Amino acid sequence: MEIDVPENMAEVEKEVAKRQADGKQATIDDVIKETVLASFQAYLEYSEEGHYDSGKWDGDNIVVTDIMKTVIYTVEPQGESFTADFKRSPDAVFFYLQDAAEKVAGIR
Repeated sequence: MEIDVPENMAEVEKEVAKRQADGKQATIDDVIKETVLASFQAYLEYSEEGHYDSGKWDGDNIVVTDIMKTVIYTVEPQGESFTADFKRSPDAVFFYLQDAAEKVAGIR
């Protein structure tokens, strides 16, 4: 499984600068939230061996819905928010998201 997302704060800052240079609105928090959600979705698809369920933001949580749009799981940040968690330790967030995706796949 390979996904092209920033893996640390230096890469997040580089992505923000790139987007701003291209004339797009971008903040560090926006890029982190995109990274977290894209990473979770990739881990979920890998764990389920296909795209069966989807994650989306609901406040500071990621809610997982099935194909009928029924909420089947909620992933909460370990700290105050996924953004704060990522700023503290990107690797810990990636491991946490992978574990959460495996839990979702295990309930199917």
